[in-house]
Amino acid sequence: MIHRTFLTRVGLPLAALLLLPLAAWSQGETTPSAHPAPAPVDGKVEQAAATPPVLEEGPPPSPAPTPGPGETQPKVPDPEVSPYSPGGFASILGPPVGHLVPRADYRVYWFPDEGVKGQPTDLGYVEQNFSASVPVWQNSQNDWALTTNVRSEIFHTGAILPNTVQSFPDDLWSVRFGTAYRHLFDNDWIAGGGVSVGTASDKPFGGHDAVTVGLNTFLRLPQGEHNAWLFSLNYSSNSELPFPIPGVAYVWQPSEDFRANIGLPFQLWYRPMEDLTLDFSYMLLRTVHARATYRLLPRWRVYTAFDWSNESYYLAERPSQDDRFFYYDKRLTSGVQWILARQASLDFFGGYVFDRFYFEGRSYSDRNFNRMDVGNGPFVGMRLDVRF
Repeated sequence: MIHRTFLTRVGLPLAALLLLPLAAWSQGETTPSAHPAPAPVDGKVEQAAATPPVLEEGPPPSPAPTPGPGETQPKVPDPEVSPYSPGGFASILGPPVGHLVPRADYRVYWFPDEGVKGQPTDLGYVEQNFSASVPVWQNSQNDWALTTNVRSEIFHTGAILPNTVQSFPDDLWSVRFGTAYRHLFDNDWIAGGGVSVGTASDKPFGGHDAVTVGLNTFLRLPQGEHNAWLFSLNYSSNSELPFPIPGVAYVWQPSEDFRANIGLPFQLWYRPMEDLTLDFSYMLLRTVHARATYRLLPRWRVYTAFDWSNESYYLAERPSQDDRFFYYDKRLTSGVQWILARQASLDFFGGYVFDRFYFEGRSYSDRNFNRMDVGNGPFVGMRLDVRF
């Protein structure tokens, strides 16, 4: 049921953000062409960042190629790709060093009420997710950006957590602020890192025991004209694996229509025909994304995707300070994207969420404590992405 909470917490921010495309439109528009192919990654202009992507909820973006020889911007400005992912982690397929642009992304989802297993009640919620990145300093060999991400989930339920017999939270929040830096060396190596600090809880900023921290470093070594070795070390106190994770991968690009990131993280990008792109990615342990995108018209795309993802929070009242409140689900999503102008795009999407459950504990092995299974069902949403 959508009630007054939805109107005050969702409707007003959404109405304000819907005005942003008008500003983008007024700055001029360029008709997009077909999906661009991956271009060579050799040379200072064509280099890409080298840290694992952080996959987001909802219909995640398809990867964007780096610019072609002599270009300082991508062949087609693709509003699906973020220069820096939320929390300060650079995207593995981000823009060349020194070419960041300010960016804002807003998403809203509605999950209607579905039954809670073993309880005479339902659970439904509205989720909002806002992220932004702003370059504060950059030149031909350096860039430094500030990032932020805010996610809220407002629930409508009478469910209880079965073991501790406490009420299910009214809302959950994840707030992160971060910064990231990259440097392009004279030998075309790229090195950099990022840090993020935030909170994830039903009572955000309620205490130091709900603080989250993320750190990462990376190094990219070009190999030949199109390929590269990627080395990274990533840590997030609120990830599925809350300890440093080393990554080693080889970027292999045998043609303009195929690129593979072989290793950790694993990623494939393939364009079997002019208007169709396929991508797949995997990150430890249970994060999977697969998507097919088809260009119908110069400004219209349709897509379908599968995602397996998870979230975790520190409840203010929990059995142990080390316990987290986990949520896992799988989603099938289909949507349409309208490219409003060179600087903005608008998505409308819907899908089916299944295999969804909550539990409390230190890790996935504790998934039977305070476990609450929620019925499968549909969801709908929209996304607005603006670059300035």
